Amino acid sequence: MQQYIPLIGRILFSMIFIMVGFMHFMDVEGMSMMVPSFLPAPAFFVYLTGLMLVAGGFSVLLGYKAKIGGLILAAFLMSTSLLVFLPQVGGDDPTPMMMMLKDMSMAGGALLISYFGAGPISMDAKNAVS
Repeated sequence: MQQYIPLIGRILFSMIFIMVGFMHFMDVEGMSMMVPSFLPAPAFFVYLTGLMLVAGGFSVLLGYKAKIGGLILAAFLMSTSLLVFLPQVGGDDPTPMMMMLKDMSMAGGALLISYFGAGPISMDAKNAVS
C-alpha cells in the first residue's frame, strides 16, 4: 500500500501545473498581464512558462525524468514568486503574500521530487529495473 503514496502525491501535485500550463496557450493575452512590465515580449514568456508547466507537470505525473521535471517546476515557481508576487507584497491586500508563500511552498515540494525522485510506481523506477 505504501508504494502508492508517491503516485497519489504526484497526481495531486501535477494537476495544477498541467491545467494552468494549458491555460497559458489558450489565453495568451490574459496571461500576458501577469508578465512583469520590465520583461520584453510578454507573449514569449507566456508560451515559455506554459511549456515549462506542461512539460514539468507531465514529467512529475508520469514519473518520467521526474527529477528534471521537479527542477523545471521549482524554477517556474520561484521565479513567479520573486518577479510577480513579491513586488505586490505590502499594503492592505494579503493576497500577494499568500500567493507568494503558496508558490514557495510548492517549489519546496518540487525540490523534494527533484531530490528523491518519483517513487516506486513510475516510469523512472521501471527504467531503472530494465
